[in-house]
Amino acid sequence: MMRTGVLTGRRVGGVAPLLAVVLLVSACGGGADATDAVPSTAAPQTSAAGSLTGTLTVMAPGPLKGFLEAAKSRFEADNPGITVQMNLGHVPTLLTQIEGGVPADVLVTPDAGTMGQATSKGMVSGAADVIARSPMALVVPAGNPAGVKGVDSLGAASLRVGVCAMELPCGKLSQSLASKSSISLDADTLEPGGSAAIVTKASTGEIDVGLVFATDVPAGGDKVESIVIPESANVSSEVSAAALAASSNATAAEAFVAFLASSGGLELASKAGFLKP
Repeated sequence: MMRTGVLTGRRVGGVAPLLAVVLLVSACGGGADATDAVPSTAAPQTSAAGSLTGTLTVMAPGPLKGFLEAAKSRFEADNPGITVQMNLGHVPTLLTQIEGGVPADVLVTPDAGTMGQATSKGMVSGAADVIARSPMALVVPAGNPAGVKGVDSLGAASLRVGVCAMELPCGKLSQSLASKSSISLDADTLEPGGSAAIVTKASTGEIDVGLVFATDVPAGGDKVESIVIPESANVSSEVSAAALAASSNATAAEAFVAFLASSGGLELASKAGFLKP
């Protein structure tokens, strides 16, 4: 049995509008390309119309893949000279890669707290934007054999309960939710693989109930079911994005972040199951 603490998220500042970025590119040009391996020495150019060009590498957690792939397609369509590459992985690993000098231009995190860590280490250029909110949900095996009804099940000693490892964003949110609902978590699994791994364990029947990001549940297909947590009892993370200080294509990085924070980016986030910031 473990008593939880409270996690408080924070909203971070905005970025320059896309129009201003495009004008800046027209006046000043861009930086060098960035790739997942070795940065290119070729500097991106701008067309007569002022469109962005070059390569843009975005670092983000795997569960955001669907949303960001849609954003990539839209951004590339709007900027035919840009190629967006995705470096998707575990959040702690991504931060280690950035700190170690792996080339990248944009960082997207599942919560504002992780973005705060990157900012405090000087990885981020300027302010970050909260681009969406990711609510939590309960996931159970198909048919809900244990008869789970709500968040109180997370404190039931008779159930096999799975939550994220406490150092992860979803683990911190489980602490916050438990505190909000006055629940003493009785977790059998503290999953280091995060929310997606808990969905997998529910799909194989290894747990009776898990607490996950709601946007991760569909990956379990017909092997799992989602139990919606009422808004009054729920918590959500603040999905955040920022240009990186080491970016070799800074103007394009700022433009991509501005797009994610725009109405167009919000539309794509909503289609992927995220909530408004």
